[in-house]
Amino acid sequence: MPDEVPEARCPGCGRLVDPLRAGQVAILENRFEYFCGAECKQTYLRARVASSHEDLATAEPPPVRSREAEVASTIQVPQVPEVPHVQTVTAAAAPAERPLSGRERVRAILDYAGVLFGVLVVVLGLVDGAEGARVALAVCAWLVLTARTWRTERDAADLNPLVTILPTAIAAGLAAWAQASGDSHAMAIADLAGAACAVSMVVDRLAAGRRDRVAAERARIVRSLDVPVRVVRAGELRVVAAAEVRPGEAVVALAGEVIGVDGIVSRGQARVVPWLGAGTEVGRREGDPIVAGARVVSNRLQITTTWSGRDRAWVKLLCTPSSRVDVAAPMAKTLRRAVQWGAPAAGVLAAGVALAANGPFAQVVASFAAGVIATTSSTAQGIVALLYARAHLRALGRGIAYRDAQAFERAGAAEIAVLSARGTVLLGEPEIVAIESVGSGPLSSDAPSKDSADAQEAHLLALAAGAETGSSHPFAVAILRAARARGVAPDHVRNPNGFPGLGVTAIASTGERLVIGGRAIMLSEKIGGAVAEARVSELQAQGRSVLLVALGGRLVGLIALQDALRPGARAAVQKLLDAGIEPVLLSGESRETCSALGRALDIDHVRPEVLPRDRRAEVLALGEGGSVVAVVGHPIADDQALGAADVAVAMDAAGATPGEWAVALASHDVSRAVDALIIPRRATGHAKVASVLALGPGVFALLAIAFGVAPFAAGPVATLFGALAAGVYVRFARNISAA
Repeated sequence: MPDEVPEARCPGCGRLVDPLRAGQVAILENRFEYFCGAECKQTYLRARVASSHEDLATAEPPPVRSREAEVASTIQVPQVPEVPHVQTVTAAAAPAERPLSGRERVRAILDYAGVLFGVLVVVLGLVDGAEGARVALAVCAWLVLTARTWRTERDAADLNPLVTILPTAIAAGLAAWAQASGDSHAMAIADLAGAACAVSMVVDRLAAGRRDRVAAERARIVRSLDVPVRVVRAGELRVVAAAEVRPGEAVVALAGEVIGVDGIVSRGQARVVPWLGAGTEVGRREGDPIVAGARVVSNRLQITTTWSGRDRAWVKLLCTPSSRVDVAAPMAKTLRRAVQWGAPAAGVLAAGVALAANGPFAQVVASFAAGVIATTSSTAQGIVALLYARAHLRALGRGIAYRDAQAFERAGAAEIAVLSARGTVLLGEPEIVAIESVGSGPLSSDAPSKDSADAQEAHLLALAAGAETGSSHPFAVAILRAARARGVAPDHVRNPNGFPGLGVTAIASTGERLVIGGRAIMLSEKIGGAVAEARVSELQAQGRSVLLVALGGRLVGLIALQDALRPGARAAVQKLLDAGIEPVLLSGESRETCSALGRALDIDHVRPEVLPRDRRAEVLALGEGGSVVAVVGHPIADDQALGAADVAVAMDAAGATPGEWAVALASHDVSRAVDALIIPRRATGHAKVASVLALGPGVFALLAIAFGVAPFAAGPVATLFGALAAGVYVRFARNISAA
C-alpha cells in the first residue's frame, strides 16, 4: 500500500475526500466513487437517474426463462427503468491496516500521554524530593483525560463523562491544595488522581476495539440496505432511495436485486434469499411477507411496502440510538443508571465513614473521590452493552427480528416454550398412509375382493374429497392431492360445514348425512365408533392422525395420515432442554398421537386435543404460576396462542407486522425460533456474571478505603482488575457461544 493516497472529489457535493476515510464508497460503471456520506451518495444517484430518465424509461426488463416467464407476466407494470448498478463496499472489504485518521491519531497520543503521566505519578514515589513533580503530573494526567473525553464522540450506551471527569478533578485539585498546605495526605491523593486517570484511559482503550467492531457491523448492515428501488408512482416506475418509499407504495424488484423495504408480496412468485446474509433460498409468492435485505434470485416480485426507512425490521434497533438493544434493554438501562447514581452515593458513604473517624478535611474529600472512582465501572456497563449488541447482531444474522429492546430481554427470560405441532415441529404436509373400511355399512363386505377393496377406498376418498373441497387445512390438501393422484372424482356433496379442529359435516350425493373428523365430532353427532376403536388407537400410537368417516349415522371407514417431523425439530427441542427452558407440545391431535410425537421429540409435557379456539386459555393457564411463556407458531394458524403469550415468536412473519409480535422470523425454521429465545437468554446470563466481576473488586476496595485498610489508589487499581476479569470472561463466553 502506498504511503499517500491522492484525495478524490465527492461526486455529490464536490468536496475533497480521503479515499481511505470516505463515509460511503460505491462502484459505478466499474469505477470507484468516494462520497462524504450517505446523503451525498443518494443525491448523486438521484441526479444520475434524472439526467438519464429517457434512456432508462425505454430499458427492457431482463429476459425470464422457462415456466417463470408465465408467472412474471402476471405483474403488469410500465417499462422498467434500470437501477444504476451500485455495489456497496462493506466494512469487511476495507484494508486491514488503514492509516489512522487525524482524530484517531490525536486520541491515541492523548491515551499514551495520559497513561504515562499517571504511571509516573506512582513511580516517582520511589524518588525522594519529587513531591512537586508528582502533583504536577497528576494535574497533567487529569487535563489529558479531560481533553481526550472532549474529543471522543460519546455513544448512547456510554456513561455520562462527568462521572469520570469530576472525581478525578476533585482528586487532582485536592492533591495540589494538600501539597501547598503541607497536608500529609498529599502524595496519597496524588497517587489516586494519577492512577485513576491512567486506569480510565487503559480500560477505555481496551474496550475501544470491541466497540468499533460492533459499530462497523451495524454500519455495514445499514449500508447494505441503502439501495435504490423502483417504486410505482402516478402509474409509472421511478427509481428512488429506499428511505424515500412510503408505506403502502408498490415496489418492483427484479432478479439479482436487493429489496430495500419491508413489505407483502402483492404479485409474482420468485426464489429469494430471505434476509441479509442468509445462506438458503426460499420461495415467495403473493401474500408472503418479505424483509429489507432479501435478494431476489429468479423472476420478479411486486411488493406492497409495510415499513421503510428506520422502521424496517433490520434497521429499527440499529439506527435509532434510543431504541438500540444495548441502550434501551431494561438491564442495560438499569445498570447505567445504577452506576451513574450509585457511584456518588458510594463516595458519600466512604466520606461519611472517614468523617465519623474524625479524619481531616483532605482525607474525607479524598475518600469521597476514591469511593466514586472505585465504583464508577464503565467496564460493567460497557460489557453489558457489548454483549447485548453482539447478541442482537447474531440474531439478525439468523433471520430474527425483535419488536424492541424490551422484547429482546423478555425473550431471554422465557421459562416455557410452547410449540404448536402442525407446521412448527411438523412439516404441515401430511400424506395419506391408509384408507380402510370399517363396520357393517354399505362400504363393508364379508369377503371383499381386491377390486371391491379398491372400490371401497375410492368411495371413501371421494366422500372425503367432496367434503374437503375448498378447505385449506393440511388434511384437506392431502386428501384432495391423493384424490387427484388416484384419479378419484370428489363426491358431489352439498352444504359442507367445517368446524375448526373437529371436522366437517355435509350431505352426500346419496342424500345421507356425511361426517368426517375425529372422535369429538363423532360424539357430538352421536355416532358410535367402538367398532374401529382398536384400529384407531393402533394407528395413533404410531404418531398418525386418523379421520373417521360416517355416512348415514354409521361409521363406514377411516383415513390415516402421517406428517413428517420438520428438519431440525428434534435438535431445536434439545437446545431448549439444554438451556433450561421447558418445551410444551400443543396440538389438536388425540392424546395417543400427541404422546407419540412427544416421545419422538423428547418432549414430556404435551397438551393434546386443544382446539384452536381454546388455545388462548391453555397458554394463559401455563403462565398462571408466574412463568414467562413463549409460544412458537404461525401468525394465522396459531393466532390465539400467540396473542396470549408473554413472548410471541411468529414464524415467517418478518416484514409484515413487526409491531404485533415480540419476535418475528424471516423463515419457518423452528431452530431459528428457538435461537430467538436462547440468544438473549445467554446474553443476559453472561451480562450478569460480567457485571459482578467488573463491580466486585471496586466494592471491596470501597470498603477497604472507607475503613482505612487500603490506600486511596486501591480504588482505580481494583477497577482495573475488575475490567480485566470481566474482559477475560467475555472472551471465554464468546468462545463458548461460538462453539
